[in-house]
Amino acid sequence: MTRDGLRMAKKLPRKIEKQIDKAGLPRGGSIPFEPRLDRNHKGKEIIRKGTVRYGPKKGKKGYVDTKDRIWIKDRAHAGDPDHWDVQEDGGETYFRVDLHGNPMP
Repeated sequence: MTRDGLRMAKKLPRKIEKQIDKAGLPRGGSIPFEPRLDRNHKGKEIIRKGTVRYGPKKGKKGYVDTKDRIWIKDRAHAGDPDHWDVQEDGGETYFRVDLHGNPMP
């Protein structure tokens, strides 16, 4: 769905919204984080986590979205602010998203 031309994540259970906020994952912008949900051992919904299999982030754990991409938070470096490295195909490729859900060069 859109609001003012921006994609917005669908309505989620409050517990999941809190997990997203605590992690600092973007909920707006042109690339909002849309979580893939699992259930824990008690049957409660949680955000799926995945491990990167390839590339420089190999072995790192992150949050999985509905497109099976893994979101890894990357701290500021080389003049870039804090951002998310969004891993595709297990880390074979990736792109960067700022903390507001917009692509970075």
